[in-house]
Amino acid sequence: MKISELLDKESVFSQTTCTSKKCALEKISHIAAEKLDMDPQQLFNALIAREKIGSTGVGHGIAIPHVKIDSSHSATAIFMQCSSGIDYDSYDGNKVDILFAIFVPEDRCKQYLTALSEISKKLLDKRYIRQIRSAENNESLYKLLQID
Repeated sequence: MKISELLDKESVFSQTTCTSKKCALEKISHIAAEKLDMDPQQLFNALIAREKIGSTGVGHGIAIPHVKIDSSHSATAIFMQCSSGIDYDSYDGNKVDILFAIFVPEDRCKQYLTALSEISKKLLDKRYIRQIRSAENNESLYKLLQID
């Protein structure tokens, strides 16, 4: 599973205003719910439950919230670049301004782990992440994310 298989133009958001972790996860839940034809509250609750297990803030201002969804849905992702950092309880204590949320069907967990590994590697590339952070609009951000 590649990044380009998870994202489409309507799933990428640049310079989004988020005031908190809760706010960011609510926005992501609503966007994903539309794409998946699911209840946004159900997705939000799943994201919050996952965060209670341990923060998905992986460091360097990046979070990768992820949850399993019913197998009747297809895998999808939401990429959100916030206009300023938010408190996220990341392990390194840094604020988060990049969130790559993944929603994967329960029966595709193995492919999801491959995608998670790929995404993590790309997002830890300092040069690449600088480009992501400097994207001025959704279209330019989407183009940056099309590198597989």
